[in-house]
Amino acid sequence: MYICSITVTYNPEESVLIAQLESLKAQVDKLLVIDNGSRNISAIKNILINYPVELVELVELGINKGLAYAQNIGINKAKALHAKHILLLDQDSILNVRFVENIYCVYIESGVGILGPNFFDPETNNCYEGTNYRGPFIKRVPITGLTDVAYVIASGSFFSIDVFNDVGPMNEDLFIDYVDVDWSLRAKKMGYRVAMTNMSLMSHTIGDARINIFGRTISIHSPIRRYFLIRNSFYMLRLSYIPIGYKIRELSLNLVRALISLYVNENKKETFLMICKGIKDGLLGSFGPMSK
Repeated sequence: MYICSITVTYNPEESVLIAQLESLKAQVDKLLVIDNGSRNISAIKNILINYPVELVELVELGINKGLAYAQNIGINKAKALHAKHILLLDQDSILNVRFVENIYCVYIESGVGILGPNFFDPETNNCYEGTNYRGPFIKRVPITGLTDVAYVIASGSFFSIDVFNDVGPMNEDLFIDYVDVDWSLRAKKMGYRVAMTNMSLMSHTIGDARINIFGRTISIHSPIRRYFLIRNSFYMLRLSYIPIGYKIRELSLNLVRALISLYVNENKKETFLMICKGIKDGLLGSFGPMSK
């Protein structure tokens, strides 16, 4: 049952990282922290020295090579340590008690390929629902003991090394956004079941902020994140295993979200430039790290 967690850090809020480590330290066999060139790397090191070296290991990448790259580094490191199962985490996710025990039991008993937890916004305490698609239309589904979904977000996702070896590595061309969607849909195309469970719960924040427009809650992202969201939606169009309905929805809604982001973001010039660059690079096929 060797379970290894992998947390990718990039300029993390130190108090939140400590809260995650405290929630995690008694739940996994090995805890890997893969740092993507954080400015506060010295603070991260000072935090990690408070934990046993046999439990926690830091891998410094020096520069930001993207979420997918860091996840692949972490998973390959876990494979070298003979881990059997992987728990991926963002730096702001905090686990409830018995999170790992419960998600492991559901995973083994259900035989799914990728399993995600139920998660809630720490600001509102509202639980997020799962997502399914009917053509270009979305259907939100409440999470029960085991709920099939189109994809699970990276943070909190649980899977075996065998599934990872079969599905293949995270797509480093995407850098950050859509990495989890791509991997989930690739797994589904190969016949794996993708699901979520309410037996495990964690706090997690999506986006830098959230606003309500016409009764719908919209995530507001930084200009750079908006660049990757726009650009990568063009990448998703190129993939044969992505359903056509999903492609239509994401490309069109990403442009709408970009306009909303431009309207509400204080730095409108940078947001506008990043939107334009995202469209340009997406059309030209310039992926991976953002080009100069």
